[in-house]
Amino acid sequence: MSVADISLWAGFFGILAQIGATLAGLLFVGLTISIEHVIASRGYLSRGFTALALQFEILVIGVFGVAPGQTATALGPELILTGLFVLAGVAVFAHNFPEDEKSTVLATRGPRLIRATLTAIATLFPAIAGAGLWLGWRDPLYWIIPAVLASVYLSIGYAWIFAIEIPRRRENQKDQN
Repeated sequence: MSVADISLWAGFFGILAQIGATLAGLLFVGLTISIEHVIASRGYLSRGFTALALQFEILVIGVFGVAPGQTATALGPELILTGLFVLAGVAVFAHNFPEDEKSTVLATRGPRLIRATLTAIATLFPAIAGAGLWLGWRDPLYWIIPAVLASVYLSIGYAWIFAIEIPRRRENQKDQN
């Protein structure tokens, strides 16, 4: 893929940077609303970190993509490293802050599997796109699209949990007591 081909994606990459920054802000609001519950639960801390890391990844990918004169030779390794570093960060954080009895919202096996799958797509697909650029595949940047959708879906879901669901359940518990 040539510089000219990557420049065709400039609008897309610019929107990615905006999405990453906007959703990170939304997540901070949601986390602030439920901060006492998030801090009390290792699982919610891990989810909050994951959501912010995924939005950071989208932002970084967007910034790399709009860099003037960006070449496939440069963008490929940037995408590989971005995806792998975010995946490693999320994995280390999840290991140190695993789900616990206090992180009850969507904590059963099914939702956990869905979250793990979407996180893998969100982080590994940009790395695949980067490898494709480096290896000269045809249209490898399309691998970024499902990664972005997975990141946005997870982050909006986490923002909903932090801003709406945790406070709603807290109010229901008060009403029952």
